[in-house]
Amino acid sequence: MVDSLHIGIFQYDICWKDITANFRKIESLLAGLKELPDILFLPEMYSTGFVMEPDKLDHKLLTGQPSKQLTLSDKYRLAIMGSLVFPEENHYYNRMVLSDAQGSMDFYDKRHLFMEENKRGLFKAGAKRKTFLVRGVEIMPQICYDLRFPVWSRNNLNYQVLVYSANWPEVRQEVWDTLLRARAIENQCYVVGINRVGVDGNGISYKGGSVVYSPKGESMLNIEDEENYSSITISLSSLSAFREKFPVYKDADSFTID
Repeated sequence: MVDSLHIGIFQYDICWKDITANFRKIESLLAGLKELPDILFLPEMYSTGFVMEPDKLDHKLLTGQPSKQLTLSDKYRLAIMGSLVFPEENHYYNRMVLSDAQGSMDFYDKRHLFMEENKRGLFKAGAKRKTFLVRGVEIMPQICYDLRFPVWSRNNLNYQVLVYSANWPEVRQEVWDTLLRARAIENQCYVVGINRVGVDGNGISYKGGSVVYSPKGESMLNIEDEENYSSITISLSSLSAFREKFPVYKDADSFTID
């Protein structure tokens, strides 16, 4: 395992239902960076916004999104991770996709669908907890509403970084920040929360607040209420030392998740 991971967060105003425009925005960011991160984190449904009528979007464009993301990873030689609307077997998934510079891909499907996602029965919930391996670092992917369900992200020392990709509305901003910090403390891990800004096509306002928390719950990075990119390098040796010094996990309850 490497000792550090350079992570980048792109918090932006997602162009409503415009896949092409959003991919252009991401590539424009990458092309202009003087120093590229090891991994770039993007918000939930980063290419469309939080759409609840995916059947009205171009099917070919939706299915082509992972390939477009992989192309960016290959061109700029970095890993990219964010959630996309993806059609599969007569359903749609809110799917976190990881792509890397070696041409590999993996995905996690959102477990806890928000009420609006369930309303028309088009979206299907995921059933598997996953971890992604990036440069020797284990990352657990989670999506927005998953944040409210701590059992699903329970750490059995099988990951170092917990990531939440979200479209978290401004009216619940304090909840967002409080829960992210709690997840870092209870799981003794780094927590990365990526949100969007702006107003979406449904008139919902987003205030950003993308953050990185240390395993002690300390704020390491905070992008407030504007479109912006920021990066930070996290130390894995510091994480290991903290866990050894204060091994809370040894007293944790044992249980299984259905």
